This record gives sequence, structure tokens and C-alpha cells, in this order.
Amino acid sequence: MKEFWTLLASILGVLAFCQSLLQMMVPPELRFASLKFLNRALNYFSSYCYCDISEIDGVNTNELYKAVQLYLNSFVSASSCSRITLARAIDSSATTFGLSNNDCINDVFNSVALQWEHVVTHRQSQTFSGPPLPHEKRGFTLRIWKRDKDHILDSYLDYIMDKANDIRRKNQERLLYTNSHCRSLDSQGQPWDSVPFKHPSTFDTLAMDPDTKRDIMEDLRNFAAGQALYQQTGGDWKRRYLLYGLPGTGKSSLIAAMASFLGYDIYNLKLTELHSKSEILNLLVKTTSKSIIVIKDIDCLVNLSKRSKVPQAATPQSHDDPGAPVAAHGGENGNDTITFWGRLNFPNGLWSFCGSERIFVYTTNHFEKLDPTLLESSRMDMHICMS
Repeated sequence: MKEFWTLLASILGVLAFCQSLLQMMVPPELRFASLKFLNRALNYFSSYCYCDISEIDGVNTNELYKAVQLYLNSFVSASSCSRITLARAIDSSATTFGLSNNDCINDVFNSVALQWEHVVTHRQSQTFSGPPLPHEKRGFTLRIWKRDKDHILDSYLDYIMDKANDIRRKNQERLLYTNSHCRSLDSQGQPWDSVPFKHPSTFDTLAMDPDTKRDIMEDLRNFAAGQALYQQTGGDWKRRYLLYGLPGTGKSSLIAAMASFLGYDIYNLKLTELHSKSEILNLLVKTTSKSIIVIKDIDCLVNLSKRSKVPQAATPQSHDDPGAPVAAHGGENGNDTITFWGRLNFPNGLWSFCGSERIFVYTTNHFEKLDPTLLESSRMDMHICMS
């Protein structure tokens, strides 16, 4: 055993001498070029390729890095990592998990095995005065088979971005928007006022017929997962629900349960305070995707439209509904004023594609007062009776 250690020490000494000799005889540029050539040769014969995603892209934060971080942190707690990072925000009881520095985690996408590594390197950043400051460079490295890179990389990154957006939406605070003061914009130029929305209603707590509840949840799932279908058919990604029933039957609770189920914000659109298409357009284009737009008491809008009708003989027909007259001029935008049908159908045409994944919910306490034309499937996708 003693002879073995003596032989090993001799070999290490010879290697150290050879390294010192090479450093003295071979120029640094040649050593660097040789190592670079050797690295390229090894990568050429390797079966993997590596994709680096830095935290900072030039001077801006790389959004893909943040998306990958959220995506990996969502399942790192259930993985086989030997070390994970734990964090907890102020006034929060939830613990978040993260991938430790220079640790790896495996993933599978479309039956293809992938590996992520969280790479953190420490550097010294030079300052104009004083000693250099420590600096960390963070990034993720994706290892993927070369044969799978071309046909899976783009779809995999799109999947990560979508998952990260879903995680952000679930983690962020729900908001309730209203246009009660839409004519006066806020400090950011937005026509909506918002407050935190913390309604406790969910489909688990909602008192409702189980079959009806199951049908609504299934319809909402299909809508949220129907992006490819809407793009294939060329339709705008929106859906309309009509909730009707006596006051106190749970229409607002159902809307809150739908928002909680999908993780959507709610926009309470008060059409009675709007008088032109431009006002509605200004509000709707400022709504975010993945939102529920609520229009309450549409039977009152019907009555309002009837009171504002002018004589039929002196009024031209509306293109949206031949039976409904065009509203009279004289609003603040002239003939830009709108009828009841214009309120319900707007936005239409090209404007209907400004925004995606939006749900319109109409409510009424007097179902019998509604025009039968309103109940057609072309105007309302689903009728829900609250009793």
C-alpha cells in the first residue's frame, strides 16, 4: 500500500512539472486556442446540445429566464433534487421552493427527456473608485438531445411561457374593475378603477344543481383550452353567458366562482353611463386578456332603448338588427350613439379581435322581458337559470 501512494505522488509530481513546463513554453494564446478547439471537438461528437438563458439580456431582464424560473419552481418541491432553496414573503404563510445554485433538475416534454441546470457564477465588478464589488451572474442551461432540438425546442419554450403566465395569474391578487368614473382617467391613463377582489365564493361552496354546476365547469374548461380551435376557425376568442333569476338567487356568487375557477379578473361594465361606440371601445381595448366582463340588468337596457326610440317612419333601419332603429343623433359624438343591440354586439368586426380569452356575462332579474332575438345562440352561448 505504501508503494502505491509513493507511485501516485510521483505521477502527480510529473504532471505538475509538465503543466509548469507547458505554461512557460506555450504562449497563452495558443493554449486558449487549443482548449477552444478541444471543446468544439467534444461538442461535435456529443449527443447533446446546450442552450443558455441568462438572467440579463444586455441591460434588460430576460423574460424567458423569469418564465423558466417560475416553471421550474412550480414542481421543484416534488422532484428528486438533493438541495432546494426556500423563501417566504413578508406577511405570507406560503413557502416557495426554488432550484439551488448550480443544481440540476430533469423534465419530460412530449416523451423527450430534458435537463435544466441553474448556473451561478461569481465575478468581481469594477467600480470607478474603491475595491471591486462581488457580482453574481445567473442563468439556466438546458440540455437537450441534438436530434430533438429542431422539432421540440420552440414548442417547449412556448409551453413554459404559457405555464409561467398561468402561475403568475394564480399567484397575483384578483381585481374588480369598474367604469363608474371612466370619463376621468387615472394617473396611468386608464379608464378603469380597480379594487382587490376577495369574494369567497367557489364552485365547491356554491349552492347549485350538481349537473348544472358540472356543465358550467366543463364549458369553462373547454373555453380556456380552446385557443387552437378558435384560431383554426378564425373566430374571436370570447364566450357569452346569460344568468337569469330573481334577486338573491346567486348570480353574483356564480360570477365570483367563475373568476376563481379560471383565475380571471372581473370588469363590471356599466353601459348605462356610456353613450357612444368610442366610449365602449376605449373601455374594452383596455381590458386584459383572461377576464370576465359583466353587464348587469340587461332588461333595464331594453327599457332604456325603448324610451329613447324615435318614430319608426323617420328613423332608418339598423344593420345589426333590422327590427331595431338606429339611435337618434344629438349625443356628444353625433351619429356615433348606439342602440341596445349595438351595446350587446360591440365590439364586432375587426375590433372584436382586440384582446383574447374574454368572457361576457349578462344578468337579468326579469327573463320574460327579454326580446326572443336576444336568446338566440348567435347572441348567447349558454343560458343559466338561477333559482
